[in-house]
Amino acid sequence: MIKYHFPFKFSIVALLMATTAIAFGSFIGFLFAMYNSLPAVTQLSEYKPNVVSHILDRSGRPIAELYREKRVWIQYNSLPTNLINAIVATEDAKFFEHKGVRPTSILRAFITDVRKGRIAQGGSTITQQLAKQLFLTPRKTIVRKVKEALLAVEIERIYTKEEILELYCNQIYLGSGAYGVEAASRIYFGKSATDLSTAEAALIAGLPKSPSKYSPFNDFDMAGQRRSIVLSRMLAEGYLSEKAEAALKLEPINLIKRKNEKSIAPHFVEAVRIELEGKYGPERLYREGMRITTTLDLDMQIAAEKAVLKGTDAANKRLRSMRVYTGEEGVQAALVAIDPHDGSILALVGGTDFTHSKFNRAFLAKRQSGSSFKPFVYAAALDTGFSPADIIIDSPVIFKGATEHDNWKPTNFSSKFYGPVTLRKALEKSLNVASVKLLDKVGIKAVANIVKRLGFRSELNNNLTIALGSSAVTPIEITAAYSTFANMGLYVEPHMVSSVQTTEGEIIEQFRPIILDAIRPEVAYVLTNMLKGVVENGTGQVAKSLNRPVAGKTGTTNDNRDAWFIGYTPDIVAGVWVGLDNNKSMGKSETGGRTAAPIWVDFMQAITANKPVEDFTPPERIVVRTIDKATGKLANEKCRYDTFEEVFVEGTEPTGYCQDEKILESLL
Repeated sequence: MIKYHFPFKFSIVALLMATTAIAFGSFIGFLFAMYNSLPAVTQLSEYKPNVVSHILDRSGRPIAELYREKRVWIQYNSLPTNLINAIVATEDAKFFEHKGVRPTSILRAFITDVRKGRIAQGGSTITQQLAKQLFLTPRKTIVRKVKEALLAVEIERIYTKEEILELYCNQIYLGSGAYGVEAASRIYFGKSATDLSTAEAALIAGLPKSPSKYSPFNDFDMAGQRRSIVLSRMLAEGYLSEKAEAALKLEPINLIKRKNEKSIAPHFVEAVRIELEGKYGPERLYREGMRITTTLDLDMQIAAEKAVLKGTDAANKRLRSMRVYTGEEGVQAALVAIDPHDGSILALVGGTDFTHSKFNRAFLAKRQSGSSFKPFVYAAALDTGFSPADIIIDSPVIFKGATEHDNWKPTNFSSKFYGPVTLRKALEKSLNVASVKLLDKVGIKAVANIVKRLGFRSELNNNLTIALGSSAVTPIEITAAYSTFANMGLYVEPHMVSSVQTTEGEIIEQFRPIILDAIRPEVAYVLTNMLKGVVENGTGQVAKSLNRPVAGKTGTTNDNRDAWFIGYTPDIVAGVWVGLDNNKSMGKSETGGRTAAPIWVDFMQAITANKPVEDFTPPERIVVRTIDKATGKLANEKCRYDTFEEVFVEGTEPTGYCQDEKILESLL
């Protein structure tokens, strides 16, 4: 038998070879396992990161932004060369040469990690960083680093360098809430990335390494030092001359002032957000970057907010001087302004401080409307054949079983009675008893039908107290109802959004007005004329200071819990409510005329200052007659009382003439 003897050295070599083969095979198997577990990078062709949805006013001016990540997409072709150079020089000098990974950088990082006993140095290319941000977790492990490298190679195989850099520049977080270079440029410098200077581009390029640490808003000096490092890298890579680098390092960092955290129209914006989230869902709203054009007029909104703050501050001072407890931030208010012709909400204030209370009182606060509800009783009367010259007796009366619990004896605010009065005077002076008597004649059902056609959704009390505004309504619905009078009987559903578009300009939604023929135009015109009298001669005289035709009505509820003024010109309808959230009394002097009307006047003066004076245009079937102010009869030379020109729905004008005081006696 022949025996073979292998040298010891040969055995060691064979063992090493076998071990190496096994290790290599295991490594190859590990790589294949990692490769098979990778996400499909082909998804990048359909990748859409979260981008900002912009809310604009009716003229396209920005109001607010909705986002999960504040990102504004910028195409590669729009990226300035100096920014590309700064990023490449700092993050990946061989970006345009390698195939996704740099083996020498990985080896150098590996050696550093071994020395420190942990994963300390990245050595990642721009493509690897993109792979990590889009597909992997930020946790530093060997497995993640391997997957990162494999993904980078696969990304480079499928996509161009320009496509990769565009994704990277739009994906990276750059501190202070900015995702992507365009958002960062706007946040730090108030300009588009296309307009960045080289020094500004260098500052932004230095942020990816540690966005919070190097944010100039967080640490100005550290940001400057990091910018110098980026400029040195640009010099080293041949993007700058020594002279240019030296000059740029001395260039001051001119940041824009950080925006005041107080937002514009916060209650309006929140209402728009809720509406759109309900229609399109949060994923679409916060990911797709919608362009939302609203009905809001930014100038009117600013005027509304100023008027509300001025009026509530004045009311709070009065209440404090009277030692009235006003609850927790004090008097609250709501203001709504509507274009009566198309239902656009032009301005909206839902409270005095959104940061303190997000409750939108304009839309959600149901409060008693007081005398501001009376015009609907008079509208129903005019619609059933009454005229502003008809007489009603303002005298004590008890309505048996008028309310659910008891008989009811209404009284006037002044505690006086005025005897025979025209409907015009009863409305101008806001006489409670006369208005309740009118409702009793017209019928609750007729008024209920009117207010339903005028857009009211709140349930009304089914008794005579509704004449005095006992039912709870919201500011938006009562203001929208008044807009029907300004729009000659046509009710237009109020709305906030005019159009919704994609970032590419494709129209998703275009507003179409919902219009209802609510009341006859001649009825709306006669009632408007009567409400002009409220401003000229009655409880709304503070609005006369507008020096233009205005119709309106005040409202004050029991114990002065609510103060209202709703008024309009031919083109603008605005409603103001003032009260305490706890529904307590504001004190005996806080009436609609004193507390709410001045807010309305301040707002309207600001928005109409440079607009032409226009009056309401009479429709067909309107006749004008000279009548006696006291009796409502046609005037002649024998009348002893004041006369004036009254308007009537054709067929309801008086036929009898004023003769003497015996006419008054016959009415008593």
